Amino acid sequence: MKAYQRVLLFLLVVLFLTALLSPWIVALWNFILEANPAWQGYRYSFAKIFNRLFMVLAILLFFPFRRLLKIPPPSQIGLQPLRQGYQDLLRGFFLALASIVILSLVMSSFEIFTPYFRLSLSRALERSLTALLAAITVGLLEEIFFRGVIFRGLLENLGLKSAFIFTNIFYSSIHFVRPSEQLSLSGLEPWAGVRHLVYSFEPFLKPTPLFPGILGLFLIGLVLCYAYLRTGSLYLSIGLHAGWIFGLKTIRVYGDFRREDLGWLFGSSEPKLVSGILSWIAILAVGLIIHWITQKRTRQD
Repeated sequence: MKAYQRVLLFLLVVLFLTALLSPWIVALWNFILEANPAWQGYRYSFAKIFNRLFMVLAILLFFPFRRLLKIPPPSQIGLQPLRQGYQDLLRGFFLALASIVILSLVMSSFEIFTPYFRLSLSRALERSLTALLAAITVGLLEEIFFRGVIFRGLLENLGLKSAFIFTNIFYSSIHFVRPSEQLSLSGLEPWAGVRHLVYSFEPFLKPTPLFPGILGLFLIGLVLCYAYLRTGSLYLSIGLHAGWIFGLKTIRVYGDFRREDLGWLFGSSEPKLVSGILSWIAILAVGLIIHWITQKRTRQD
């Protein structure tokens, strides 16, 4: 069994355990809240507790099972020492961020977006710092998983074309697995976690509205895989990923959309600025820039 197959199996096991344990954790937490009325502000939705439990179990179980997972060492999946990759990291971050800034300027010319300071300076800086930390964390973890493990594994087993296609179908589709926030429990319901998991795939029952967003994310995934392939390192793709997340999370800190529907040019469906035609062009333009700036780099075997 290959490394990426073991990792996927590990995540499925963690997901299964989360589905079984989450109703008991929720019931226990609700019991604690009832015994402590002053703690009512700490009442969380079932979806939030489910998500947090999944992350906690994944972290706790990773360490005792890391040898069985046989994940390649960091240098082998493209995480060389930072001193060797920080330039790629910064280059990718500012390239992706620039694409968001240019899109926002184009939207302004179409009177779809108005740039201005919506928040106080201190609040804007706080939101930006929080977004930066989230962008770096998500960019790092997702690139290790999708590019360093999944794409690399499929590249070795299935070849270049299939690795690009299957990795990014998986990458784009998984963003639309959305746990329902509406599930609430009355007492202990042992199978609530399983129901919650099933409801997470409900958006795929009506796939047509998802297509623009899936296509946009698929293109982003292609660019991230291409950056990894061209450099043999994860740093450029991590920087790109983090830059796009940071831009999307902070765009409304420094301006606001004039309407909910951004139209077919910029995104008539979620996620905005990913599901529009001009957004797709911008993503592909970033890919062309990556091709240009990495012409003299050694490609990954």
